[in-house]
Amino acid sequence: MAQKYSKPHSYRNVTVQFCFVLAFLFQTAFLIPHVLADENTVIIIRSQQIAAYNEAIKGFEEECKGKNISVRAIYDLNGNTEDGKRIIQNIKDSGLKPKGILAVGVLAATLIKDQFPNVPIIFCMVINHERFNLQGANITGISSEASLEDQFAVLKELLGTQKNVGVIYDQAKTGKIISEATIVAEKFKFNLIKREVLSEKEVASALNNIINKIDALWIIPDSTVITKTTLSVISKTTLEHRLPIFCTSDAIVKAGALLSVSPNYRSTGLQAAQLAQTLLNNPATTSLGIKQPNTLKLTLNTQTAKLIGINPSFIKFYPDIVLYPQ
Repeated sequence: MAQKYSKPHSYRNVTVQFCFVLAFLFQTAFLIPHVLADENTVIIIRSQQIAAYNEAIKGFEEECKGKNISVRAIYDLNGNTEDGKRIIQNIKDSGLKPKGILAVGVLAATLIKDQFPNVPIIFCMVINHERFNLQGANITGISSEASLEDQFAVLKELLGTQKNVGVIYDQAKTGKIISEATIVAEKFKFNLIKREVLSEKEVASALNNIINKIDALWIIPDSTVITKTTLSVISKTTLEHRLPIFCTSDAIVKAGALLSVSPNYRSTGLQAAQLAQTLLNNPATTSLGIKQPNTLKLTLNTQTAKLIGINPSFIKFYPDIVLYPQ
């Protein structure tokens, strides 16, 4: 009797095993595409190859690791508008459908802002972003300037009891910044001495008009005021009067300004990746608005400090300090 039932029992086991394997393969066939579909692929579009942009991208890539975000490709627009338009059109024509886009620099941000209406876009490294109308239901950004409160807090440490701060600006380009700064300056008990210019040719006379009335010159990201020619004049004039220049660009510090407060570029990339993660994990949210940079750095020109007789010892209390020249 035992032999009688041995073969049917073995057949039943094989059948069960076969069904199990078949069910596993069936399930796996659906599971693999599901896993691939869940991977959040993003692309990076960079305005051009410069060190600051590359630092931000490096931070972004580092923070994406282990966060289910994969950087599919990095596109370089070569700092050229026509090249940029062609590259972006090629991306669209390729059928590539990223879940998100990181735009690094003003050219990348302005060229793509209307090209991918259904894809969350995060921009960074855009100086004076308000000029470029970088707004939209799918656009998130990180400001490339420290907040006015952060700037004036550092300036207060630098100036101590001195209160007169000069600023030269073009109303059409930075009028909004000046309006906001006037309010913030009052909180810090600064007397903001303003001079408006319409062209770079007026910058030298505007500076001469206020140079004997100020304790420091505050330079804001205004392309009318800041040119290669005007920076040379500004630096020479302020040095002659032993006045500090305070700004938001380490490049201007390297050109002779005393001190800048600016975002840490790598940290900007980290922050962008964190924003990307929030957006991609919450598909119903397409924009997080404009964010202030999480981490700031101070850059000090030590040669300028010696020339104008300033000992900015207070900077040692700040965690991220760059001394130039090193």
